[in-house]
Amino acid sequence: MKKHVLAIGAHPDDVEFGCYGTLQRHIDDGDDVTLLVMSHSDVMDAHTGAVTRNSNISKREATNAAKVLGADLILAPFKDTQIQFNSDSVRFIENIIKEKSIDWVYTHWAGDTHQDHINTLSATMAAARLVNNVLCYEQVPLPRITTTYPVATYYVDISNTIETKLKGCREHKSQIDKFTEHGFDIIDNVITLAKYRGTQCSCKYAEAFNVLKMCR
Repeated sequence: MKKHVLAIGAHPDDVEFGCYGTLQRHIDDGDDVTLLVMSHSDVMDAHTGAVTRNSNISKREATNAAKVLGADLILAPFKDTQIQFNSDSVRFIENIIKEKSIDWVYTHWAGDTHQDHINTLSATMAAARLVNNVLCYEQVPLPRITTTYPVATYYVDISNTIETKLKGCREHKSQIDKFTEHGFDIIDNVITLAKYRGTQCSCKYAEAFNVLKMCR
């Protein structure tokens, strides 16, 4: 049966780093996939407060990455670092779920400490309370503290879709450059994590999820 999938990220690049290989598998299976980016305003460096990419760059990178996948893209009006868990954010997600008859949702995992990620997860859980399938993707390892590491309860083999994932990630050059300046090769981290998760489920590359609800 055809699925109607909604993948939600607080920022441009979150979904790409988290579950793009899985989303390509949905596309290959004939499912409808919609990407929701909750903010695309000027992006601030959490350490320095400097603008690392303006809203025009954010929109362009998100649009180009969505074209890699061939998915619909929705850009929400909320601001970077200021996403709230409130009636506005919940209603915005709810309306998309109703409009597109969403029955499968991907969103942030609960161990993240970025306030936008935490509030996006909370808003998603409220908005998707009647959706049968809700899964949390893990974020690529970055130099920031997490409260808990995600417990992987579901794996997807992305050995045949890893190149789509990497291509989508590379569209976010501004973010890649930002982490390179801090001494981190984020693409290498993506590959390493996919290999690690693949080893856990006996394939070459995989993405791991924490399942909040799965009724298929």
